[in-house]
Amino acid sequence: MKRILFIIILSMGIVAGCSPTFNFGNKEAEPRTEPAITSYTVPPNFIPQAVIITALGDSLSQGIGDQENLGGYTGRVAAEIRTWQGIEGVAIENTAKRGRRSDQLLAMIQQGELTGSVAEADYLSLTIGGNDVMRIIKRDLFSLNLEAFADELILYENRFDTIYTAIRDINPNAPMIIMGIYNPFSLITDEVEEFDQIIASYNEVMKERAESDPQACFVPVSDLFVGNKNLVYHSDFFHPNSKGYDLMAERILERMEECGLSYKE
Repeated sequence: MKRILFIIILSMGIVAGCSPTFNFGNKEAEPRTEPAITSYTVPPNFIPQAVIITALGDSLSQGIGDQENLGGYTGRVAAEIRTWQGIEGVAIENTAKRGRRSDQLLAMIQQGELTGSVAEADYLSLTIGGNDVMRIIKRDLFSLNLEAFADELILYENRFDTIYTAIRDINPNAPMIIMGIYNPFSLITDEVEEFDQIIASYNEVMKERAESDPQACFVPVSDLFVGNKNLVYHSDFFHPNSKGYDLMAERILERMEECGLSYKE
């Protein structure tokens, strides 16, 4: 792990220059001009409605890095859902915040701060875990080892399971999109295999939990952010740019169809 210290220090310095927080919860994203990824029709018993999407978690759900100010992946998915037959409109309730960790999200849920937003949701999306990994990196910067991440992963798994259970206690039926995390250090080097293993372990925790719920869908995104061959990073070299969020939204819509969470003809 010692060989990655310079990489981490450089990356943390880059991250410190991240762009300002975007607040798009009160503004609907403009519909995208591209053709819809797939066509949708409404079930016979479906009543036209205004759909509410509640986004939970960290900067990826918040949309940090989106130069087009379309609300990150959340706004783009909302724009696509808005085109579905039988949908009157889509409102976004974005509770996500840059830097949020799983312990902080859990505390908010337990204190009832998110009860209303979760209860009223027709769709839920969640990104959490990336800042848990970064906390270990910052804490043990000069003595990094895989054991520290393994110990933290046990705690993360317990917190994630508690978060998930609490969300389902509040809203048992809304389809839930669980976003995976990616390894931003691949932007600088492809030699840090240890971090690929760490990210894969966190993703596996989320994937297994989502697969236990027929109304949930895990969305892997790590392959979209390997290096920068697709030019998907924001200028802070950590968050997605608009193209990165485009790819995330496309992946989400594909997975929603595969998981049976879309109104598909």
